Amino acid sequence: MVRGDLSVFPLLSVMQMLLGSGRAGRLSVDHPRGGQLWLDPGELVHAQAGSLTGDAALQVVASLDEGTFTFEADEMAPDHTLALRRDAALRRMLDDHESWRPLLGVFPDWDRTLRFSSRWSEAQPVTRPQYEALQLLQGGATVRSLFERSPQPPRALLETLRPFLSAGLIELA
Repeated sequence: MVRGDLSVFPLLSVMQMLLGSGRAGRLSVDHPRGGQLWLDPGELVHAQAGSLTGDAALQVVASLDEGTFTFEADEMAPDHTLALRRDAALRRMLDDHESWRPLLGVFPDWDRTLRFSSRWSEAQPVTRPQYEALQLLQGGATVRSLFERSPQPPRALLETLRPFLSAGLIELA
């Protein structure tokens, strides 16, 4: 078993070491946005974060800059939702990590409720993807629960909602 702190050993460095060494097993990250990644030698084969799996879960785990990790060697993946060789996995995680920075500044706490503000008007023009994302807010919902109910990937969902939050049309309660 290998343990560490992501503030000391960044996630991408840990993944580079594990994928490069040909290790198989499960990397668990303990953090409110944490999850698990399963590796076969040189390949990322499964990701899980809460009820999300595959690409959506990988996006969430790639957002992490802090938390603690544990690597359990030879733990078999419960499913195979990804098939990313070393370089492709690292490139995807790097791209996802960088893309999260502005979103995490706007949506820092995924357990807060997102709801329509008093400034919202039914006359507000929206696109079809915006409408679908906004429909998820009916009655209020945490950011985390939105991910579970939306067909959009987590980052795309927050990118869709960000202009409405910035304009004060929706709010974090």
